[in-house]
Amino acid sequence: MDEDLPTFINHGFGVQISDLPKVSVDDWELILVNRSRLQEESHPRLSQIDDIEVDRRIAENTRQFLAAARAIAPGETLISGYRSRADQTELYEEALALAEEEGLSRQEAEQEVQKRIQLPGASEHQTGLAIDMSESEGQNDEVAHKIAEIAPKYGFILRYPEGKSDITGVDFENWHYRYVGLESAQYMQKHHLVLEEYLALLKESDR
Repeated sequence: MDEDLPTFINHGFGVQISDLPKVSVDDWELILVNRSRLQEESHPRLSQIDDIEVDRRIAENTRQFLAAARAIAPGETLISGYRSRADQTELYEEALALAEEEGLSRQEAEQEVQKRIQLPGASEHQTGLAIDMSESEGQNDEVAHKIAEIAPKYGFILRYPEGKSDITGVDFENWHYRYVGLESAQYMQKHHLVLEEYLALLKESDR
């Protein structure tokens, strides 16, 4: 099995390999991007939705998901979508500079900044398949839960849920959604899997 993917799937409870969707780890919507899987600059074909851009292949799903989220909380807004590696580098370096201005050493600044901003190449936003969605003053817990519950209907998952940071490498974020396709999203929600676990399960099923 890929050494970057978890060996134990959801602690072995309640996951039926026979129920797996007929998808491949090589499908475009299942690309894995994290600190162990850095991505070079990609150039997806983009569509604009409000003030952000996403991979055009997920544009309609994104519009429908946003409309459904606004039916729950009218103030829901798309905060971020596609971000180039150059933009991610600029965002990361600016945050480092601010942290150093506050008196942190370079190493301390990197540790602090990486709690909230991904390294260049490690951000899913570079794929055009990730969106950040929230209200302007932050996401109410109840609202966030309701939106996460409906996300799979549109092919999205809450990418960094609570209790999975040891696998994803990212602390809980109730605003960051990732498109993985309808079948995969619904399966992952049903079995409480994050993308790393799901891909490991798909690889296991191919043995």
